[in-house]
Amino acid sequence: MADDPRPSGTEAADLRALALDRRGRDRVRAVLNVLTESTFFYREDDPDLFFFLRRNQAAFRELFENYFGWRLHVDRQCARLLKERQYNEALRPSQRALFDLRRRDECLLFALLLEFHEEEGQRQGVTPDDDRHLRFLLADFVTFAIRRFREELTDATPQEGRIFEATRPLFEQLERHRFARLVDKKQAEAGEELPAGMAEHLLYEFLPGIRCYDPSLAARSVVLRAYRSSPGDEPEAGTAETSGGPDGEATET
Repeated sequence: MADDPRPSGTEAADLRALALDRRGRDRVRAVLNVLTESTFFYREDDPDLFFFLRRNQAAFRELFENYFGWRLHVDRQCARLLKERQYNEALRPSQRALFDLRRRDECLLFALLLEFHEEEGQRQGVTPDDDRHLRFLLADFVTFAIRRFREELTDATPQEGRIFEATRPLFEQLERHRFARLVDKKQAEAGEELPAGMAEHLLYEFLPGIRCYDPSLAARSVVLRAYRSSPGDEPEAGTAETSGGPDGEATET
C-alpha cells in the first residue's frame, strides 16, 4: 500500500461520515482507542490502521481539539496526543500516566540521551526517514553520559555509582512509554551489523517517539540550569515534566 497521507474523496470526510458503515466505524473506534492506550502509536504497530489515521488526520485532529482540547501530532512513523493541561487537580504527579521525570539525575540523563541519539544517528548513518531503528549498547550510553557529566558539571559531577543508579529507572520509563526497547539477543543475532561485545551488554533500539523531543543545546541548557540550581534531588517545578515537542513547544506527554 502506497504511503500517501493525502486526503481523497470519502476518506477525507468527517468522522461521522466515515463511521456510517460498519468497517469505517470499527476503524475510527480502533484509532481513538489506540491513540489513548499508550504515549505513541507507531506505524509498525498496525500499518493499515496507521495509514487510515494519516489519510483522515484532519478529521481526527478536529475531533480531539474540539472535544478534548488535545493536539494530534502525526508524522510518517508515529502519532501521539499532546495534552496542554491536566483537569483533575486532585491527582499528584506520581498518579498521572505521564512520562514524567522528577529526579535531577534522570532529567539530565534524558537530555544527554537525546544528544546521544543524535550523535549515534550520524555515526551509524540512520536518518529520520529510515525504517530501521537505531540500536545501541546501554554500556555505550552510560560511558557517553559519564563523559558528558564531567564536561558540563566538572567538579559538581556526581559519583559514577549515582549515575548508574539513575539509569535504571530512566530506562524503565523509556520502555514503558515506548521511547526505546530492549532487543532480544536471538533476534539481534540475525542482524547484519551488531555492536561489538553485545553478548556481555544490553542492546536497545530507539523508537520513533524519541524524535519528538528537542535535542538542541538550548533545551539542554534549561535542564543544566535546573540541575545546578539546587543540591536536592527534585528539579524546579515544570522543568522535568516538559520537553520540546514536535512543534518546538513545551508539552506534556
